[in-house]
Amino acid sequence: GSQHHVYSDAFNESKVNVTQDSRHQPEYYGYDRPCPNAEDIAPCVCTYVSEDNAMHLDCSAVESEDQLKQIFKADFPFKNFTTFLIEDNKNINVLEAGVFNGISFERIDIKYSNLEVIELQDLNSCYETAWKIDVHDNMITSFPFDELSHFPKLRYFDISLNSFSMFPADAFNGLTALETLYLRSNDANIVGTFKDLPNLRYIDLGFNDLSLTNNTIPTNYINTGSSDLEYIDLYNNNIVSVEPGAFDIVEGLVISMFDNALSTLEEATWRPYLEAQGYLYASYNPLVCGCDIAWLFGEDQLLGQVYDDATCTNGEPFIYLD
Repeated sequence: GSQHHVYSDAFNESKVNVTQDSRHQPEYYGYDRPCPNAEDIAPCVCTYVSEDNAMHLDCSAVESEDQLKQIFKADFPFKNFTTFLIEDNKNINVLEAGVFNGISFERIDIKYSNLEVIELQDLNSCYETAWKIDVHDNMITSFPFDELSHFPKLRYFDISLNSFSMFPADAFNGLTALETLYLRSNDANIVGTFKDLPNLRYIDLGFNDLSLTNNTIPTNYINTGSSDLEYIDLYNNNIVSVEPGAFDIVEGLVISMFDNALSTLEEATWRPYLEAQGYLYASYNPLVCGCDIAWLFGEDQLLGQVYDDATCTNGEPFIYLD
């Protein structure tokens, strides 16, 4: 049937639907209004979706950090929420330690706002519940990366479009549930290597300043051990070369080296990925089209694994080369 939304500010008499044998009773069964009283948490809005047994807390209209802390001191009949949302808010600069006051969330979405600092121990009530942390498009310069190891269920992490100067790659290592990692557009130095991420599917490091030795990606730079890895994005990082074995070799893996400083595509580096039916984006690089790329034109026709928009320094497309 259609979804029934029960809002905290509507004294709704509808009950939560359950199966006749009561095998799937939701946590909130028997409660008409599992959300806190609307006046106690305003301007935050709590929404309860009965079919999903899910509570969502939207605090996009909160006016100050003190107000947000006061809201979480209200009487919350239930402590486990599905979503916490702040969107397009210019009033919250710091998410202070302990602000959630023991309330847990599965998804934390704070985006298109002016958040600058997420303090240590701020998210500790969500260690065992959060599978998604999305704080993209803020002004964040400080995040408790050392605490990421406390999130065993974390599958999705997006901290792109912020103002970091450095990311510690090692902070993500060992997050065995992580599938999607966005660090894009921070102009940040990424220190360390990515490893022990057995379920990673997508990693986006585009528009950063990797500060690599000789602008060269070293062997085992992204060595996740994931057989499900689908996409590595290194767009616009001033990368001059890539050493053999820099990335996992996975069937069908797409690697984007778009808009870097590659002058050639070394056979020792790229042949293993293309032979594994992987694909390479190499456009907007100053590629010199000489005999060193002749291996792409062999009988195995690996050139077909390089996307058609790759060009030589003179603008001639790869696909037109003899």
